Amino acid sequence: MLETQASVYTEPLSFRVIFRVLGSMRLAVHLLLFVAIASIIGTILPQQEVYTDYLHQFGTFWFTVFGNLDLYDVYRCGWYMGIVAFLIMSTTVCVFRNAPSMLREMRHVKSNPSESFLQSRPEQFESSSSKSDAETTQSATATLGDFGYQAQILKTSAGHSVIFAQKGRFYRTGYLLTHVGIILFCAGALYNANLPLKWAEWMGTVHPEKNFDLPLSKIPQSSWLSSTSSAFRGIITIPVGQTVNAIFELVGDGFLVQHLPFMLRLDAFKVTHYSNGLAKDFVSTISLYHHDGKKFKTGIVRVNHPMSVDGVQIYQSSYSDSASKLQLHNYLLSAPALPPAAISTSVGEHLKTFGSKYAISITDFKTQNVIPRKAVGLSSGPDHGMINMGPTVSYLVNNDRDHTRIILKSYMKAFSRHGEAYRLIGFRESGSSAYHYLTIPQGPEHGIRLFMTYLGDLEQAARNGENASKTVFINNLKKAETQTQVFLTPHERDDFLQASLKAMQELRAYPLPFLTVFHDYDLHWSAGLEITRYPGMKVIYVACFALVFGIFILFYVPRRRIWIQMSEDDNKGRRIKLFGDSSRNEEDFHRDMEELNDKLQEKL
Repeated sequence: MLETQASVYTEPLSFRVIFRVLGSMRLAVHLLLFVAIASIIGTILPQQEVYTDYLHQFGTFWFTVFGNLDLYDVYRCGWYMGIVAFLIMSTTVCVFRNAPSMLREMRHVKSNPSESFLQSRPEQFESSSSKSDAETTQSATATLGDFGYQAQILKTSAGHSVIFAQKGRFYRTGYLLTHVGIILFCAGALYNANLPLKWAEWMGTVHPEKNFDLPLSKIPQSSWLSSTSSAFRGIITIPVGQTVNAIFELVGDGFLVQHLPFMLRLDAFKVTHYSNGLAKDFVSTISLYHHDGKKFKTGIVRVNHPMSVDGVQIYQSSYSDSASKLQLHNYLLSAPALPPAAISTSVGEHLKTFGSKYAISITDFKTQNVIPRKAVGLSSGPDHGMINMGPTVSYLVNNDRDHTRIILKSYMKAFSRHGEAYRLIGFRESGSSAYHYLTIPQGPEHGIRLFMTYLGDLEQAARNGENASKTVFINNLKKAETQTQVFLTPHERDDFLQASLKAMQELRAYPLPFLTVFHDYDLHWSAGLEITRYPGMKVIYVACFALVFGIFILFYVPRRRIWIQMSEDDNKGRRIKLFGDSSRNEEDFHRDMEELNDKLQEKL
């Protein structure tokens, strides 16, 4: 016995099959979902930052995982642009397949609806009328007009007269605008991603430089980009008074140097603060020059208020110290009565003291610094428990012999506690998170010279064999007043004496043989600017308008169609049949149809 097996037809892979798959709703939804997830990741995870920042933030394991997935530059990585490109193709195919039929449907009305078509409408009502065809048609047309419909007379395939009316004839425009908006939005995103640069990277004609300490003059030409680049996003830090004509664009674990189509000079910089010391606003005044040196624009750039010139946006992103001159006074605790050594330095410089035993590195300078009030023995005030200590210099001290590291902060602004003014110095060992503080009484001359002289006199009295007593403390304080020519009233002397004794107790925990006090500074600012050129933004704005307008049409402009069929009945009257359908909001349409049917029965 022979067994037969039915053959199964399998359509060969062809252009038609590929065309159908690309235009399928399932593929478009999945691609749109992937793009949305990737965009969420790109929004949450900071993009295009220095790789060492990511390493410190996430640790070695997750830093490697995120790096292998190209999550540090999501919007310009290959897999993201590939998904966006497929979404463009899928949506374009969908529009290409469906737009002709939608346009025909909006342009033309079905002139001879069949009986089966009318009977398949979800809304159907039936009534009768004794009026003639002309009177019935006139009354029905007037009633439809009262409901906002424009009516016209049609003939069915069976020869019956039909009054046709509709609202929202162009509702399909919503579908077209939405899909076209998605295409334009994705196309603009790809344009902003600078595909020519990605292609140059893949082909090896552009090589990001990975040595961030390399001077600009020594960066190879393979790491430079032309000022005619279609899109770019870079950063630059400019000291006041200097001019630049290039920015740095972070790419992976390196950078590229992007030529600007103009020269930019930072004329001035200003930062304002809230009462608690937090930055309120920072503003850069900049001038733009042609490459021949001719100025063509001057303006200000502040946070969230960029300057725009020829499609290039200049944003204020940050600010920092620019080699401000810092004046420090260094006191020896072994000989505190000696005049301090004056030190002129700036952030980034390295100093030696105590016969090169200690290395001092100036690490940071801030004009405003906020610390908890409780840290300096103050109760919580109106500033939510914080106090602004003003200008602060931070420095790191390395002991080259025992390899200990001490981190210190010296505050220039004095604070008041119980009527006495104090200078503050914070210190902690490297690896510890909590600061300990020295609160040194300042005296009426706005310095710690009186305290240091008093400390030296007490040490000399101890070496002379004098025992600690109130008389010794008072006499040596009067002696220090005479030496420094800083004289106190009896009340001030009592307060200063108590504050000094407490400061001496705090000095027992101080780990260094010298005391470095922040005395003065000559401020020089640098402004951090982000400069971008995104030519696809105009396309994206058009796409956003198309999306919003299209979605509005989809939600609020449904297509509603009504047919009124008239025919003779057995009693020589007129039989009136009402048919209708709606593209959405069927319940509301059903109530409207009931109301329309009631009005027709009243008039007919």
